[in-house]
Amino acid sequence: MTMFLEILKFTLIFLSLILIFGIVVLTIKSSRFKPKLKIAEAFNFQKTISSNSGRYREILEKRENIRKKWEKITEEIKSGSERDFRLAIIELDGLVDQILIAHGHPGEDMGERLKSIHPNELSNLNALWEAHKVRNRLAHESDFHISVNEVKKIIEIYHQVLEDLLSKELELV
Repeated sequence: MTMFLEILKFTLIFLSLILIFGIVVLTIKSSRFKPKLKIAEAFNFQKTISSNSGRYREILEKRENIRKKWEKITEEIKSGSERDFRLAIIELDGLVDQILIAHGHPGEDMGERLKSIHPNELSNLNALWEAHKVRNRLAHESDFHISVNEVKKIIEIYHQVLEDLLSKELELV
């Protein structure tokens, strides 16, 4: 019986070594199909983005342009004039429209692009619709007036929409 256990032990050790060798060989051969990941880059996403040319650099540039436009628009409305409020809302609507186009939403105009958005895709889609309707009234009805509180509410909607859309950075290009 002892001899049987010794043979079984030797066989199992031999089979284990063959399996381990097979796993190592398959891991090495399949590694060429995986993208190379550098540990330092995995911990520093910003470094990864800046070290890559092409798509990531475009994303960063577009984000920076959007941030600059946002700052410009928010500076303009500090004057408190209704004319600046109108322009700010129209410009913000256009900015969101540009991002929707960049995300690949089809349509001839912003309204059609908004229809192409699935409700799960944008957390405040209904609020964006309302803000867009106000924008249309501001653009097409000269006698339409808007209060400061409504302006603040609409600008906050656009701010939230921009944050939601820009959080999907890989789709921005």
